[in-house]
Amino acid sequence: MKFALILFSLLLFTGLSMADYQIVATIDAPDTNISGLGFGNGALWAVDEVTEFAYKLDPATGAVELSWYLAANGTKVPSGLTFANNTVYISSGAPPNLTSSYCYKYNDQGIYQSSFSLDC
Repeated sequence: MKFALILFSLLLFTGLSMADYQIVATIDAPDTNISGLGFGNGALWAVDEVTEFAYKLDPATGAVELSWYLAANGTKVPSGLTFANNTVYISSGAPPNLTSSYCYKYNDQGIYQSSFSLDC
């Protein structure tokens, strides 16, 4: 599996078509079932829904700089990832419909910080 790094423009919201995007690089995915991808602090962050591992990647080479098992998830399946404020946020839910969803917070070294419910 390859990731395509796409050069986005601030003009995205002005009605540009997909033809206006350009693939600038591709890298190998660190695992086979990536379900979430984010970017922050100069790194590409990914989570795999089957192995339940999170990864910090060098965006230029795809080299894994850090990985950790999502021990805090229990029976929930990772379904998304974002990075903000030096924190990796990984959303997870109970299969098959991802109900009882939670967001798990990890610092940028993969250390579990806390969690909160995503259910309304």
